[in-house]
Amino acid sequence: MTLLDDRTETDGDRALPGPRPWIPYAAGAAAAASSLAVVLAVVLLAWSGDASSPGDRGQALGFGAAAWLLLGGARLTLGGIQVSFLPLVLALVPLVPAVLSVSWLLRRRDPEEDGWVAGLLPRGVLKALGGWWAAHSVIVLAAALWAQAGPARPVIWSLTMPLVVLPVVAIGIALAHAARADEWLVGPRLDGSMLPIWLSRSLRPALRGALLVVAVGAVMVIATIALSWREVQAVQAAVGGGGLGATLLWLVQGAALPNLSIWGVSFLAGPGFSVVDGAGVSWTGAHSGLLPLVPVLAALPQPQSFPWFVVLAVLVPVVCGAVIARWALAGIARLSGLWTKTQLAVSTATVTALVIGALDLVGGSSLGAYRLSGIGAPAGWLVLVLTIELAVGAVLMVLWDAWRLRR
Repeated sequence: MTLLDDRTETDGDRALPGPRPWIPYAAGAAAAASSLAVVLAVVLLAWSGDASSPGDRGQALGFGAAAWLLLGGARLTLGGIQVSFLPLVLALVPLVPAVLSVSWLLRRRDPEEDGWVAGLLPRGVLKALGGWWAAHSVIVLAAALWAQAGPARPVIWSLTMPLVVLPVVAIGIALAHAARADEWLVGPRLDGSMLPIWLSRSLRPALRGALLVVAVGAVMVIATIALSWREVQAVQAAVGGGGLGATLLWLVQGAALPNLSIWGVSFLAGPGFSVVDGAGVSWTGAHSGLLPLVPVLAALPQPQSFPWFVVLAVLVPVVCGAVIARWALAGIARLSGLWTKTQLAVSTATVTALVIGALDLVGGSSLGAYRLSGIGAPAGWLVLVLTIELAVGAVLMVLWDAWRLRR
């Protein structure tokens, strides 16, 4: 009996050690530092590869830190002018490591932990995300201090983008993905159950619709560049710079394709877009102006008045609205009421337009002072007009669906 009572504890009887408290901090710091290191390496490589590059190595690294903050959504001042234009693809540089690190943390959570704090997340998950966020913020603040050594300085209020907005987006993406496999991860205040049913059902097709709208704009931009390829190459030759400089220029222009796509969408919708003060493109025509030496801008049409039928371009966003409504209606019963379908279709169109407007705001609207202080599509007008046009297409699809059911 004594032998039975005093048996040794086996590995199966021991409690597994809990997660180390420093891991979330290390994950947050690593996510920010890894993307910062990539940007610093690219900037330093470009600086050392050009003998005419100004400043010393320290200033180049300071500029790299500022450029990393710009990719996170911050705005910069360079020589007294404000720069807020962000090629949207490059925003993935700090975002992707952040999402991956949060996803890794979520996979390590204790599956036995239940209950949510304030209906949000389990206590352990909240604590881990708080530590991740704190460490990520330390790297952002360190980069802001480092940027003081370079020619570009971050605008203080805009640091809320890399400090708050980018981490929230990264955490939201990671939580949305992890919640598909772990139904007890998020509480009722985050799982969408507290939203109106028509709004929760519209979110996924609206995001899909935003991708559709941007893709349509991208096709338009690529086709325009292809038709004006000789002019684009001529500007590239005039800009000069070969090897690494030319490669980086083309990479940045390629990363700005979503920005240019939104410009194209704004033209199709009606508000149009401006490149410099006094030079823009809308349904009425293309207006002249002294353009910056950016090769892709050579694809813009020559100053002219467009014929009346260009207004028919509005049919493109209307058709997009019909397609988006079709996706939204596929998520509800086919015999749902007409009002329910209309409400869902219009809300999906509205959310789609808001996502496009948010992308336009994140992409920025300034590349310098005076004539370059406001470029691209007017976000407010674009959201308003695009909402109406997408909603018209959505309602037409609802009516078409109702007519088909009555046949």
